[in-house]
Amino acid sequence: MWEYVLGGATVFGLIVGLSSFYNGRVTRRLILEEERRTREFMGAHFGRRKENPRTDGQAARKAFRAARSYDRALREDAALYFVGRVKQTL
Repeated sequence: MWEYVLGGATVFGLIVGLSSFYNGRVTRRLILEEERRTREFMGAHFGRRKENPRTDGQAARKAFRAARSYDRALREDAALYFVGRVKQTL
């Protein structure tokens, strides 16, 4: 009886082990391919942006302002959440 259980567990472990090994290799290839495509895209994108430095500076300032206001909103939300949690415990 135990021979069947151990044999089945061994076969199951072998299948899971091999499939996870294969999945890891395929995932690594996909990640490397996506990284390569992203680098090419970013190189082409930033290459075009360098042609007009005035527009780049304006876009950077606009992005910085947006990030700063988003950060401020997150802090306010966190503070309100914390105050609400403290009030609940009192």
